[in-house]
Amino acid sequence: MRILHFISDFTDTTGALVPMVRRMLTATSRVTECHLLTCVPLSADYVKIMEAECGIHVHFLHFGKGVNPLSHLSARLAISRILKTVQPDVVHVHGSWDWHTAAVERAARSRRIVTIVSPHRGLSQELLNIDFWNHKLPRLLAYQVWMIRNCSAVVALNEKEAEGIRALNLKRRIEVLPPSADGIDGEEQLCKALLAAYSKSVDTAYAVNLTENERRLVQVAVAAAVVAPEEQPAERPSTESLDSVSYRRVFFYAHDEDVMQLFSDGCRKLGIPLPPIPDVAEIPRYHDRKAKSRGALKDCNVSVKGLRLPEGRIREREAVTMICKAWAVSVPRLTLRHYAELYDMFRHSDFDEDMVQTELKRLRLRRFTKRLQRILARMYGIKSGYDIF
Repeated sequence: MRILHFISDFTDTTGALVPMVRRMLTATSRVTECHLLTCVPLSADYVKIMEAECGIHVHFLHFGKGVNPLSHLSARLAISRILKTVQPDVVHVHGSWDWHTAAVERAARSRRIVTIVSPHRGLSQELLNIDFWNHKLPRLLAYQVWMIRNCSAVVALNEKEAEGIRALNLKRRIEVLPPSADGIDGEEQLCKALLAAYSKSVDTAYAVNLTENERRLVQVAVAAAVVAPEEQPAERPSTESLDSVSYRRVFFYAHDEDVMQLFSDGCRKLGIPLPPIPDVAEIPRYHDRKAKSRGALKDCNVSVKGLRLPEGRIREREAVTMICKAWAVSVPRLTLRHYAELYDMFRHSDFDEDMVQTELKRLRLRRFTKRLQRILARMYGIKSGYDIF
């Protein structure tokens, strides 16, 4: 894991902020690749010591003074160049009420990089009340609120600071560092807490970095497990595409799509070797408000009333009910497991298509059903003879 720490001023003139950031850097530099980005130049000897003894690579970022828009634009271009050079997995910004931190956080987030913010008590009620109307409120409206809300997580120094951030109702993803302790044990605890926060944020945001090869690997493997051998799509993942696959992201994707068993069976049929599959459900991640509706579509808690099909037409009623439940869940929240169930219904359920078509037209689900059929044709190569419309 590659971590980029940003602090505007890493000199000792900023008070207690620098010693805490220095502890975080030294604690994590032993097990990860750490980079430091700062705006105030440090002495050449100090930079050499940090790189030689701690393995911390130092980068400098020059922000022009004043309100010249060109200086702000050049600074943002410089941030993008540094991010492109370092290619960090996590950008950890330290401090608050400084537009430099907001600019770095926004630039990193625009490049799909996980961002962590440490206010370092900057959001405490005592500091927030100091010069609130002239200093704090304009910055809150300009960038501070957006930085805190849009970052992946906030790291608080203690539980008191975490309670203050929760009271502001700006962020719920808050990680609290262990109580400060001196010596090797204190550094190890701090390192474990930071790495846990970084890993949790990266694993939560896996979908942002999920590549098309990784997505197609899961979809092709599920198709191999669902579709009969004689009707298998011709697409197969190449060896070159598998070399660049991150199986950790693949396992998260398969788990969230509720097709882990189908994915494993499909890879076995295709002869694709898989590393040991972890218990993804036990890996710590943040709650996703946009999570898909997992579970079987047949068990979806949606009651379909008012069907005008005869009671004896069991298969026709089941087909219409399945499509109604899929519509209730909505296409963006349907998982690959739901599509596998719909494929099985379209392909293997022997129902009267004309009767189902008439009922779906009455329910105004004609366009939705055609959309489902196009998606199934792309995923599983379902033939046109099994279309309802």
